[in-house]
Amino acid sequence: MRRRGQSLWIVLTCVALVPALTATVLRVVPPTDDTTALVASFIAYGLVGYLIALVCLVVALVRARRRRVLAVVTLLVAGLTALQLSWMVPFFVPDDRPVSTPTFTVMSLNMYKGLADSAQVYAVARRADVVVLVETTPIALNALKGLGWSERFPYAVGDLAPGISDTAIFSRFPLEEGVLLGRTSFQQWMTAVKVPGIGSVELVAAHPCNPYCGHQRWAGEHDLLRRTLAPLLGDRLVVAGDFNAVDDHGPMQALRADGLRSATDLTGAGWMPTYPANRSFPPLLPIDHVLVSQRMTATEIHSFRVAGTDHLGVFATLAGSG
Repeated sequence: MRRRGQSLWIVLTCVALVPALTATVLRVVPPTDDTTALVASFIAYGLVGYLIALVCLVVALVRARRRRVLAVVTLLVAGLTALQLSWMVPFFVPDDRPVSTPTFTVMSLNMYKGLADSAQVYAVARRADVVVLVETTPIALNALKGLGWSERFPYAVGDLAPGISDTAIFSRFPLEEGVLLGRTSFQQWMTAVKVPGIGSVELVAAHPCNPYCGHQRWAGEHDLLRRTLAPLLGDRLVVAGDFNAVDDHGPMQALRADGLRSATDLTGAGWMPTYPANRSFPPLLPIDHVLVSQRMTATEIHSFRVAGTDHLGVFATLAGSG
């Protein structure tokens, strides 16, 4: 006679494995359609499903009289759990990429249609050398200017005309003339920063559309961003902003394969979700990133909270490498 309650553990295992296996499939075969891309945002949480399934399987295995099939299934799930962990562990292990230049700091923040608290934004930005603001507005920028923003950041790139709610780059150091990255849902700008002690650093302010935009714009705008970055990969390059993609998404995997690494990865900062930041629960998804090419490195990164916006900002300390 089967031990009482054994079937419950098997059912719980199956329930936990459904989202876990879905996460693995979406990581191995990255989606490009909008709906599936939304689901893929939660790939990392597949680890929770695997861990629950493993616990249930171990309990069922201990209780079982015939264990061969359960043992095989348990080993398979353990292997899939290890695979899921292998995608996450590198972000908790610091890289040994050497620092060969003085450091400089980059701040990135989604202003949520200009609603971020200007005083708090300025308080953080006073420690930055370069600032990327997405979803900013003339009203928000005027509020920042009233706090002394232009004195701190005399150089700027972006379309700051009235009525615009979009992307802008600000810098303490000289900027080259900005180039707009095609016709995208949100502005994305490319320029170069003349950083003392380093020289020219290519800078791209990224903000591809999110999967909610529809009409496959998420995949298309990420593809445009990748094609734009391809000729710059051999230079000192920094890409910062709201990518609307987690590290497990196909476009982020592709950028990593091209040689771009996130500051989170290089510093071993681990899991650093930034969205949504205006709910009663903590942020769930790390979609705001600072990426660098092989000739750059990061020594520190942390997130910060500003009232009024639905994103946490990121603040990274960068340097040349090699």
